[in-house]
Amino acid sequence: MSHVHVQQVSVFLDNRPGSLSEVMNHLDKRQIKIFALSIADAGEYGLVRMVTDDPEKATKILEDADFNLAKSKKNIEVVAVLITEKATMSNITQILSKSGLNIEYAYSSAVHTDGKFALILRVNDLNKAEQILKENNIATLTLQEMKQHFQ
Repeated sequence: MSHVHVQQVSVFLDNRPGSLSEVMNHLDKRQIKIFALSIADAGEYGLVRMVTDDPEKATKILEDADFNLAKSKKNIEVVAVLITEKATMSNITQILSKSGLNIEYAYSSAVHTDGKFALILRVNDLNKAEQILKENNIATLTLQEMKQHFQ
């Protein structure tokens, strides 16, 4: 089975006005598209997680600009699930929890297809999650598919 893990870019920022703007400016200047974005407050710092059209290039741009990136596997690999009438958030979270999987965090995306949107999930076992989702006919999106549906 081919994996549909999506790479996200996670960067620690000082919790001050302008720090997010600096990140966005660096990416925008290099035409990096952002498909999904999450900002978590961690006191003096913020953790920005994002799915971009080119995670390797985005990572290099931010590292070259001396931003502090979170590089653990937990901060890089996520799965993008398509929310539909049948595959609701309630249904998906129930399927994953019944399989003993823990959703560590989630955030929505700007990726829409036929009026449905992609939800970004970080699950404690991505391989098992992908297998369970596939067995339950729940669509996951690769980065390539996200690029095709981004508007």
